[in-house]
Amino acid sequence: MERKLTVIEDNQQREHAFMVAFASESKQWVDQHFGSAHTFLIYGFGEQHIQLLEALQFERAKPGHDKGRLSERIEALSQCAAVFSNACGHSANQMLQQAGVRSMMVDNNVELSSLLNNIHQQFVQQPLPWMKSKQQPELQLERLNELLDEPW
Repeated sequence: MERKLTVIEDNQQREHAFMVAFASESKQWVDQHFGSAHTFLIYGFGEQHIQLLEALQFERAKPGHDKGRLSERIEALSQCAAVFSNACGHSANQMLQQAGVRSMMVDNNVELSSLLNNIHQQFVQQPLPWMKSKQQPELQLERLNELLDEPW
């Protein structure tokens, strides 16, 4: 990784239900292929908020496949529930899946702000399974205990 910027708003870190990464050179659109992406923006989602958490910059990728390059990206994004990009090769997709990260592909130049709003609205109204996959173990245990207490 070339650079990593962590964003802290007013010295407060909010609780995030899940995090999502976006391959975005422009920082306005999802405009990069996963394997050759130079920049990823990581956002945290909660019931009442969407927050930019980090911007990751990688060295400019040389043409061709490089499993070391993929491993570095996947390791840096391993806490995300999903990664949105324009395209993702088969081996990268498999590696992401093994890391528990869902690969989501969108058309070139999908506007980031509308995608953020759509994801948040989906989460608030009816969360998709991948939106819950990266919860902290204590939250998962709490949910399991709630299920045990429900009438069967």
